[in-house]
Amino acid sequence: MNAHIDLAQSEALRLRWISVQCYEMVLPNGKVIVTDPFYWDGSNYDALPSLNRQQEAERKVYAQTGFSVESFTGADYILISHAHGDHTNLTGKLWNRFYGRVLVPAGAAEEIARVYNIPYGAVMPLYPGNTYYLDDFTLTVYPGAHDNRAFREGRFLRPDRSENQNMGSDAFGIPSPNRLAGLGYMFCFNFLIETQQNYRIDFSAGRDFPDHVRHVADKSPNLMLRHRIRTYTPEEYARQMEAMGAQLMMPLHHNNARASDEDLDEYFQRVNQVLQADKYPGVAFNPRPYQWYRIYTGISGI
Repeated sequence: MNAHIDLAQSEALRLRWISVQCYEMVLPNGKVIVTDPFYWDGSNYDALPSLNRQQEAERKVYAQTGFSVESFTGADYILISHAHGDHTNLTGKLWNRFYGRVLVPAGAAEEIARVYNIPYGAVMPLYPGNTYYLDDFTLTVYPGAHDNRAFREGRFLRPDRSENQNMGSDAFGIPSPNRLAGLGYMFCFNFLIETQQNYRIDFSAGRDFPDHVRHVADKSPNLMLRHRIRTYTPEEYARQMEAMGAQLMMPLHHNNARASDEDLDEYFQRVNQVLQADKYPGVAFNPRPYQWYRIYTGISGI
């Protein structure tokens, strides 16, 4: 007679957070999705004799150590939400290592190909409102809107201002001149990834969250990857998860917390306290950089 099994697990996804909005996701069939590929090593500042105010801020917010493009396990799909440098600077290196498909908002697709010298045939332009039935997952694309912090702070990034032309590119080693800064503000998308096993991952990074919730109202995503905009209180962030109806939430762009030395572990503890007080059956999770995590469905005896 077979022994009774008191524990069973089914893996839905493996993933790790790298930097900003860059997650490396391994699907059950082994294929790898990399979102918004970005990493900037702190050693890039070592050769500079001194840092100006902007460089000091960039180093504090973006600089990391202990990783490189060689550390990725794969990049069968490179999924880009918008074309800014802190979301794309590894695109060329990743493509030249893994030769995957580059999925990018259509308005920025040609410039991405040009700047990173990627063959046009490897670049797949994305349009909002479309669903793409790829070999390894289904991708639904939704309209998005980049955070308007510059407008809120009275900084109007006009096309005729030369200092705006290569913003975010010179800082992260991206070939210039280019049009990535302006195109990144204009074309910014949200996504729903559905694996072959029907696990749904929502990726939303802009300021248009109430609109996006309406777009995915009937999708019931399991995992919510959501921009932790720095002005959000823990209550606001928790209520966004409740509005989405997700079981698990992990952050995007939370590196911005370094600018004010914010303790994100304490922040996420407060988020979960709100969820518990509301009796909401979900949890928010603050990932460690480069640490692999396994998401699964399981059952065990209690």
